[in-house]
Amino acid sequence: MKKIIFLIISSFLIFYGCETNPPTEPTKLPEEFGKVFITANIDGANIFVDDVNTGKVTPDTVQATVGNHEIKLEKENFLPSVKNVDVKKDSVMMVAFTLQPATLQKIVLLEDFANVSCLPCVTSNKIIESLLNNTYGTEKLVAVKFPTNFPGPGDPFYNANKTDCDSRISYYNIFSAPTVIIDGTERPISTDSISIKDAIDQQLTVTPKIMINVDDSLTSSTYFITVTVNVIDGSGLDFSNIVLHTIVTETDIEFANPPGANGETKFYNVMRTMLPSNAGESLDGISLNEDVVFLRQVNITPAWSGTLHTVVFIQNVQTKEVYQAASTF
Repeated sequence: MKKIIFLIISSFLIFYGCETNPPTEPTKLPEEFGKVFITANIDGANIFVDDVNTGKVTPDTVQATVGNHEIKLEKENFLPSVKNVDVKKDSVMMVAFTLQPATLQKIVLLEDFANVSCLPCVTSNKIIESLLNNTYGTEKLVAVKFPTNFPGPGDPFYNANKTDCDSRISYYNIFSAPTVIIDGTERPISTDSISIKDAIDQQLTVTPKIMINVDDSLTSSTYFITVTVNVIDGSGLDFSNIVLHTIVTETDIEFANPPGANGETKFYNVMRTMLPSNAGESLDGISLNEDVVFLRQVNITPAWSGTLHTVVFIQNVQTKEVYQAASTF
């Protein structure tokens, strides 16, 4: 009997508990959103919210849940910029960013005016090759050799392209070989390695305002060149006087016998042609922070037996200053 009563009470207790204490689910509040209108001094910067790429670029509006969020802008050639934003419900906030250019490596241009019958050119050639290969590398220094018709008029490299050679000789008023010019304005002693190195080091301290990329390819007998220019900082630059020079060079040229009186048989960085001409291409009207692409091609002649490379540089035709250079080396 006691057992039966116990079971009844237990059943009653269980029934009573279910009736008076039902289980409950936590109430889910609907998410609330706000918007952020994002601008920057540079259009086209990628917009990230909490490290997630929104797929949008400046200027644009993004939506986010109410609360604090990290907004980051990224663009090639610029330093990333981050701001924390407190998003409010049903509101549109405005956030302005200022992107700073990333530091670019200055690449110095060395122009060498030489002749196969010039005895001092042997010394200057060795200095230049040592600086290129042992001291700086092509990440900091590029070289172009412009042949002259003095002291020996029979220089085969000069005779192969008198027009472009004479153009640069006249531009710089070159009267003797060897003559070395650094970034268009510095004329160190051509046979003094310390003098040349000091001039290069001085130019390497300059912060470039222009970025140049150059690529090349060879298909059959046609040499293709793609040059991309991006002006990151146009302050102080008069683009009506600024041109882009594209030069096809040949290196590792070797003769069985010396072609001139100085005894050299191997030659490097020799200018073969200037594209589209020795006048270069005007950059007047170029847009800031925008990639501008120049496409060039040239047919290879049988006389070009060495390795081809392209050297490009941007120069002020009035002051002769070279702002930046690049190469395919």
